[in-house]
Amino acid sequence: MRRRSLLSKTGALLTGGMAMSVAGSGRESLDPSYRILPDTKYETGVFVREGTSDGPTAMVVGGIHGDEQCGYRAASEIAGWQVDRGKLIVLPKANRVAIRRNRREGAHGDLNRQFPTGEKPETRLARAIWGVVERHDPDVVLDLHRSVGIYGYHESSVGQVIWPTDAGNASEYAKRTAEALNGNVVPWYMPFHEYRRGGELDGSRPMLVHKVAGDLDRPGYIVETTEFFLDADTRVRWEKAVATDLLSRHGIEQRGNQ
Repeated sequence: MRRRSLLSKTGALLTGGMAMSVAGSGRESLDPSYRILPDTKYETGVFVREGTSDGPTAMVVGGIHGDEQCGYRAASEIAGWQVDRGKLIVLPKANRVAIRRNRREGAHGDLNRQFPTGEKPETRLARAIWGVVERHDPDVVLDLHRSVGIYGYHESSVGQVIWPTDAGNASEYAKRTAEALNGNVVPWYMPFHEYRRGGELDGSRPMLVHKVAGDLDRPGYIVETTEFFLDADTRVRWEKAVATDLLSRHGIEQRGNQ
């Protein structure tokens, strides 16, 4: 989602100029289960984690926008999970060209504007990503992002919002996850950083999770964590915490974390 300049309200949110920090742990890099668009500049890995018992299938995507490190770093950590039940599909660095450039847009503009509902995705990379969705037929899809500011306080910013699709229990789960994060992760002295549930995604825009809503009628979420007054490691930790909670509500949990 596009971000522009911050409003003058910025100073009213927090005092001081230091980013808040709570260290997060790293995750060992593992080999992907397979790659999409191999031997091209778009080549990137897909990680498939299967439990020993049947269960739902969830997909986590990061790196749609190349300058949003917390999304692809959190997804990369989740890619290292083992699960006891169901199947977890992770595409942690969806837009390698944009990531290498550390830019929002890749070779053909904004990748998250290339997934029209009811139509074929518009670019080769978008079609390959949607091909992963079609191959694994997930019950839920998470798309992890970073915003510059905070929704409702900074102009055109969408940070600290969990945007659900209009399918299944997605809206209620987004609300519960926001409440859980605000109670257990976001410090009490940072009230403007509390997460909230956003409006429902219904397939009306050419974005990945909108397409999940419009074409598949399934739960999905865009997770937006702000960079405002948060350092990089804290953003990753919070983003991962949101994803972990949402996945748990859909029946996917990291082994040993039940």
